[in-house]
Amino acid sequence: MNHSVKKAWRQYEAGKAYKRRIGLYETVRKNEQFYRGDQWSGMGGGGSANELPKPVFNILKRVSDYLICSVASADLRIRFTDEGLPFVCDAKEAEQIKRGLDTLGENAAYRWESCGIDAKLLRLVTDAAISGDGVLYCYWDAGVKSPQLFSGDIVTEVIDSINVFPADVNRADIQSQDYVIISGRASVASLKAEAEAAGASEEDIKKIVSDSDTSYQAGNAASIELEGDDEAKATYIVKFWREDGRVVFEKSTRECSIRRGRTDCRLYPIAYFNWTPVKNRFHGDSPISHLIPNQKYINRAYAMAMKHMTDTAFSKVIYDKSKIPEWSNAVGEAIAAVGGNISDAVTVIGTGEMQNGYMELIDSAVELTKELMGATESALGNTEASNTSAILALQETSRIPLEQVRCAYYRCVEEMANIWADMMCAYYPSDRLIPCATPNGAKISQIDFSRLKKSFLCARVDVSEVTRYSAASAQAMLDKLLDGGHISSEEYIKRLPAGVVTDRQALIESLRKNRQEGVI
Repeated sequence: MNHSVKKAWRQYEAGKAYKRRIGLYETVRKNEQFYRGDQWSGMGGGGSANELPKPVFNILKRVSDYLICSVASADLRIRFTDEGLPFVCDAKEAEQIKRGLDTLGENAAYRWESCGIDAKLLRLVTDAAISGDGVLYCYWDAGVKSPQLFSGDIVTEVIDSINVFPADVNRADIQSQDYVIISGRASVASLKAEAEAAGASEEDIKKIVSDSDTSYQAGNAASIELEGDDEAKATYIVKFWREDGRVVFEKSTRECSIRRGRTDCRLYPIAYFNWTPVKNRFHGDSPISHLIPNQKYINRAYAMAMKHMTDTAFSKVIYDKSKIPEWSNAVGEAIAAVGGNISDAVTVIGTGEMQNGYMELIDSAVELTKELMGATESALGNTEASNTSAILALQETSRIPLEQVRCAYYRCVEEMANIWADMMCAYYPSDRLIPCATPNGAKISQIDFSRLKKSFLCARVDVSEVTRYSAASAQAMLDKLLDGGHISSEEYIKRLPAGVVTDRQALIESLRKNRQEGVI
């Protein structure tokens, strides 16, 4: 095994030890478990505690989903700028750069749709809420086919934050790190095939063996893998560092270097953000961690109320066995008694009553938990829309505490776009056609990447907020404009909010045809 692999795995082990010291693995495991509703595991206290019902009133997920959707609900659009453009004196060259920047933005819009980035960003924000960090990883997949002679493209994935190991754990800036390591698990067969394709020796390939090191993956389900030699997995790491300003990477298992490569990229292919930043720490803090005690109390309080009502909801009969040998609850059946005063032999104990204010205390805990996290009834959409303006104002007010999270999230998306541009400049030849998405549909463009490589590219995210009543308000305004004769039927249909009508273009063409034939 070469020296670089040994060094990388020592650094990886040091990173794992740090995460253990700050309790990150256990925190992420518990947060994920509570978020999906598994909230009674390991809470048995023995004795009567095990006899309690196990209800789950998942306030934590309701509040977390509201926070997640409040952050990720905006409609984002990426555009690119060149910080050196004002210093370009040649007008023709400046115009060429502008066209290249526009094409990058249009390609980002195309990639956004074709790669399902919306769904991936929603998962990114969900991961950040659960673990404290959201992480995007971009890599070049040479196996991606295209309609052109060129193959390969950029793949963007969401990875777990506990699988990211920076050089300096006290600095929350990934691009300024001396190195970054990411880890994962893959089948031994796929790792051997990758090593063989990269030209590894047969002796080194034999060193790729399976392991059961699953305790450092996110979630309880990570420890359950398929059994059998064909499905056996091994842990691998990929280390990134810079040499002469360019990113170099090496992928390896514990005993074998799978492949090593030098790229023309300037940025590490990782973008991330903290939900709540922690001073002098790379990893952020999760809002779920601090809701778990409240969630435990609410579940247990309801469980005790259920247990009390189950035990005391019905009256009980107490009788003197010396006077009544056997009691029967059968309807109409006579009960034999042995002498004495029967009224002294039988008594009925009424139903038990719960302490006044107990249920109110539980309800108060639920409401205060939601309110202090900003998930008020109006914000959650549980109020009637009798006064739309007032409700929107309350919703906007409740979103203010999340502004810091949203800013960090938008910055992460910008970093992802910068990585896309950096990788395109590194891997795309200038004669490769670029698919683009424009308001008028898809098109094909070309970029002189040799010029863009010298530019100071910078991505910006334009944010368009999406509110609960935006679609209804837009349609109501369009209805008034159509009724007043200010717009045509075609313009009305074009501007209807998404999802209101299906096959919009076919409907417009049908209207045009009917107008030409004099039907309308």
